[in-house]
Amino acid sequence: MLAGATPPATCHNGGQMSLINWYPGHIAKAQRELREKLKLTDFVLELVDARVPASSRFDVTRELLGDRPRILVFTKADLADPARTQAWLRAYKGDGVACVVLNAQSGQGLPGLHKLMAEAAERVTAKMKARGRLPRASRVMVVGLPNVGKSSLINRLARKRAAQVGDKPGVTRNIRWIRLGAALELLDTPGIIPPKLEDQALALRLAMTGAVSTEAYEPVLVAPAAIALLQEVSPGTLAGWESPTVEGFARARGILGAGGLLDEARAARMFLQELRGGTLGAVSLDVPPARQAPARGPEGALAVPEPEAADAPPEPTGGGPDDETAHVG
Repeated sequence: MLAGATPPATCHNGGQMSLINWYPGHIAKAQRELREKLKLTDFVLELVDARVPASSRFDVTRELLGDRPRILVFTKADLADPARTQAWLRAYKGDGVACVVLNAQSGQGLPGLHKLMAEAAERVTAKMKARGRLPRASRVMVVGLPNVGKSSLINRLARKRAAQVGDKPGVTRNIRWIRLGAALELLDTPGIIPPKLEDQALALRLAMTGAVSTEAYEPVLVAPAAIALLQEVSPGTLAGWESPTVEGFARARGILGAGGLLDEARAARMFLQELRGGTLGAVSLDVPPARQAPARGPEGALAVPEPEAADAPPEPTGGGPDDETAHVG
């Protein structure tokens, strides 16, 4: 957790919300494999949802990556409050983390990411040459929450549909290598998530941004808690509602049933869909920390580790820079 950032500690419905817990078997299996594959990689692209740039970073990820050099990539920036995104960007950069804000759908931010990746790759090559080893393509691992935008980013970088894209968590199920021209090889991985989401305030944020499956919770329970959180961190999102409730949302959308009766289940589902999709406007759920002096011993600074002498990875799939433009869906 970034110094000065306070993790959520309060569940916004009196602690009565059912446990949101989603940990598919394929994620558990993949994370075991990921520990071994990490030995083959030179640096990491760590993706965080710009709406929850602190809540989408976990202890399990930090423990897994250790001191591996990384670039922190803010995804889905078009769905987040731009001012808060910039505040988080300054905070992480102040801690010495190399980071970039990205919209993989439009390509905004890609030049900055390309620059950071090229600089990291040059460091890898220089270190191999200094050791008298023949240069090879730099190996990059992509990690992050389920549904954080890994596949969309990979398709943009590969300039073709190299990874399956879906608007739900759990689309990527296997670890695989993808070649990005002659200089880079990318390791695509399934999402990383804690085995048990015991912190329900954290789980609520992940549910609101679509990082956990809708099968992991009841919308009629999560929606009121989500509205209460929005009242606290983004009250403008509820502008125009008669009341900060599911019924208030239903009245604002004109979806009450015959006789003005509320179909709470339908309204709750629609509210969460609009929230995740950006229909309710740009929303940031994590409040940035106060400005501070740069920390000593920067986390994730791009010092390049000694390249591993491990066996080469499986032959990558995908094409190089001459491939057709990506179709990102």
